[in-house]
Amino acid sequence: MSISTLRHIAGVGALLLSVQTASAFGPTEVYRATEAIDYELGSTRAIGYFQTVAGQCQLTLMIAEAVDLDWAAPGSAARLRFAMQPGQVAAVASEEGPEMLLVCGAKAATLQVTRDDARRPVPDEVRNQYQHENR
Repeated sequence: MSISTLRHIAGVGALLLSVQTASAFGPTEVYRATEAIDYELGSTRAIGYFQTVAGQCQLTLMIAEAVDLDWAAPGSAARLRFAMQPGQVAAVASEEGPEMLLVCGAKAATLQVTRDDARRPVPDEVRNQYQHENR
């Protein structure tokens, strides 16, 4: 994978935050361990799954250019792996597409994926509500 492709994907950064669930942002899907996650981030695509490991959501995403297989061969992908505590949020985005908000569910049994087209900062009231609920 070239440096320019990695820089493009670098716009696809993982940012860990401690905030309330992402449902206040947009359409949400809930996944159980090992269910396939497939998400478009503009011209980039994230495909992966999570596993429950030691009470955490262990997430694996393959991130690559989205291509029409009838017109081009797929290029190589970057693999992103990280663990999240229950209630923790990760945001993955590209410069040209919607943001993908990931929330590790209770006991790491589920992963909530929310599409956020607006890319707005997390409101203080949402952050405060999460902190209040998780004391």
